[in-house]
Amino acid sequence: MYINLICDYELRPEYRRLIKAKEPTVYLSDDESFGNVAMDAQSVEQALGSTLDPVSLDLCEIGAYVYMGDKAVSRGKYEKWTRNLSWIVPVREPDRWNSVKDVLTNTVATLSGDNVRFTFVPKVKEKIFGKPQRKQSKFSAPAEVTNFPESDCSCLFSGGLDSFAGAAYLINEKHRKPLFASHYANGELKKKQTDLMNVIQNRFDKQFHHFQYWVTSSRKKKVPHRYVRQENSHRARSFLFMSFATVAAASRGLSDIFICENGVLSLNVPISDARKGSRSTKHAHPLYLFHFNQLINALYEQKFNVQNPFFLQTKGEEIALLRTLSLESVIKDTVTCWGYPNQTCRYKYSNHCGYCIPCIVRRVSLIAAGMEDCDDQYIVDVFGSRDELSETQLRNVEDLAYFCQSFSTLSKTELLYRYPELVMIETGNGSSSGDKLEQIIQVYKRFAEEFLSVAHRNNLIAGDLQGARVPIPELHQFKDLTGVA
Repeated sequence: MYINLICDYELRPEYRRLIKAKEPTVYLSDDESFGNVAMDAQSVEQALGSTLDPVSLDLCEIGAYVYMGDKAVSRGKYEKWTRNLSWIVPVREPDRWNSVKDVLTNTVATLSGDNVRFTFVPKVKEKIFGKPQRKQSKFSAPAEVTNFPESDCSCLFSGGLDSFAGAAYLINEKHRKPLFASHYANGELKKKQTDLMNVIQNRFDKQFHHFQYWVTSSRKKKVPHRYVRQENSHRARSFLFMSFATVAAASRGLSDIFICENGVLSLNVPISDARKGSRSTKHAHPLYLFHFNQLINALYEQKFNVQNPFFLQTKGEEIALLRTLSLESVIKDTVTCWGYPNQTCRYKYSNHCGYCIPCIVRRVSLIAAGMEDCDDQYIVDVFGSRDELSETQLRNVEDLAYFCQSFSTLSKTELLYRYPELVMIETGNGSSSGDKLEQIIQVYKRFAEEFLSVAHRNNLIAGDLQGARVPIPELHQFKDLTGVA
């Protein structure tokens, strides 16, 4: 049974024919008067200094609906984790969207791990922008924005450590002039992104176009359908980020789109069996980026180039540039935690829970790079007493320790058997290279070395994990599949 996500504030007759009896329904709408999704296309146009074409307006709305729909439907446990989601979306260009429906489905399904489908219907009511009677939201862009700095690419800029390092890398090492795209759902994150961008601009003595956009649940009290968040895994939010970065690029005639994420979390090989599939995020996974690139090329009928310049680097390696540029003091102001801001907002002294996988990877990387003094504080000290950690907190550390010991001790063939996702990183997009596979494995081996050096120093390796190896059965058939032994 599918859960229908009707992207409108009312059940129109043409929608009824698309819904089977007893199928649950969730309503999503960015309608200015009756919608429960806050996504102001007028502010997007103002912030970009460009009137958006119909395809770009559709992509903004679909990106918002995928993001909000993902959070509106809860996942179950174990085998019920995967959901059946059906978006019914009014669009301005139904023929264009129907022509890319298959690749859109593959893109979102790869990202979220769900069974998804999309149905497009003609949009019957178009908003009229630019009317003076509309009150400007405090979150909206200024009414008039002119003289934007020149850009030659677009780049996601979240306020995280990787995106901050990526900004420095693109400007200093590649001599690029990025248009930075930042999503925010609250004023605190918007200010943090603005402050970090000011640091970048002051360091390089240049102005960059910083495009900030607001997508969240509506704060209006009287709407036909109130939005209720049911799910916190956020597996589909990268589709929102990439969609708006694409709209920004298309509006300025740019072809290169950058998402900067370290190789450990972008390649994201599951660190335990319980984290396989969409239980590990694929927000910057090469296969997802490949599908997304296919989607926007077909949608706009032009060639874009979606890239992650850090996918073969550890976090410790990518942040080394910040010390070279004397930017290490700003690291404490960046945010890496998966729980920010919901789990950390009640703590005034920290933006990091300390026990989620990104927090642990961040902390280990900074210690290994000799930059621990530049880091934020952590609410939970996973390097402290084991007795003070909850079951979840301890499991995260132990899973990561076992994972790193596997990469430290197992042979290449054993690793490919234990972690077949390594092969799928490349073969999933139609390419397979022994050299690239070796580079991917080496990323994890270098991270394992970083983690284990820190872990041993802090007595994090449990006794039953010492020297652990994975039992390997007969591998002759595996060699036939991979060409590697």
